[in-house]
Amino acid sequence: MGKDRTELHPRSTPVSAVYSRALLRRFGATAQERAQLLVGTGLEEKVLNSPGTETPMSSLLALAANLTRLHGECWALNASSMWTAAMQGALDVALRSAATVDDALRIAARYGRVRAPYLTVRLQSTRHARRLILDPAVAMDEALWRAIAYAVALSVLGSFAQILEGDTSNVTVDFPWAPPSYAPQVLAVTPCRVRFARREFAIEFAADLARKASTFADPALHASALAELAEAERRLRGEETLLLGLERLIANHLPERLREEDAARELGISRRTLVRRMTLARIAFRSVLDEVLRQRAERMLADGSLSREAMAAALGYADPTSFSRACRRWFPPSGVRRA
Repeated sequence: MGKDRTELHPRSTPVSAVYSRALLRRFGATAQERAQLLVGTGLEEKVLNSPGTETPMSSLLALAANLTRLHGECWALNASSMWTAAMQGALDVALRSAATVDDALRIAARYGRVRAPYLTVRLQSTRHARRLILDPAVAMDEALWRAIAYAVALSVLGSFAQILEGDTSNVTVDFPWAPPSYAPQVLAVTPCRVRFARREFAIEFAADLARKASTFADPALHASALAELAEAERRLRGEETLLLGLERLIANHLPERLREEDAARELGISRRTLVRRMTLARIAFRSVLDEVLRQRAERMLADGSLSREAMAAALGYADPTSFSRACRRWFPPSGVRRA
């Protein structure tokens, strides 16, 4: 599902820990509840509580999946008070200090993924309206996407409510699914018109509203916030480019196992430079190799046409037993069938 999906990698793409921290506090009243929410996320509560912490996007999505499993896909509606402009960091500053609502919408489309890299954001402009069209940038099941969409809608509305000085009467949120059983709750917490069974997930602003000048316009503050967002975007893209490059190199060399020094040579850099870049991007070469092998094994197991011996050889394992051991680690009993 989703359109214009890019190659952002959930394991390496960083997001602010502010979301995970807030969700853990809102839904984890006890140590047991917090432990349930953190299952499979790779996150530790004490790390989340450190100021300025970032986490992999995959960890935030795993936490959201746990919330959806434990509380249903309407969990974001039960925490509507937390989707405030303050959660958006530099993006909120850039939006509020823009000259007009139109300018703010262009910034939301341009830099929205810096704050929420699990989304793609497009701005569609017509004579009558401006539409922010939002899609998932990574694979997720329908229930999780609906849950995240509610959180995103409330977050966007929270950011623009300040710019619009509370007047959201000419704003509409469209959801591309039939009205759910909890539709009255959606209507109750969403401060604007809501439509279900639409073509796409979008937030629409009337054209007259979009042309409105912002009371909070501040050119100097705006330029500073944009510079911070641009730097964050460059970092996001740089980390992703390195990870994808390493994964492709490793995959292309199978069954031969690529080493760090070999990867550096093919990338045209020294091993020391590669190690430094991986450290800055929080990438471990062994983990990248393991993930490439896991993905390749998953495809071969699903295909079912190769013997265990052939799969082991294709992935560079010395013997089938070593391959089977890796499969037991990668695929628990509830996952892909083991070799």
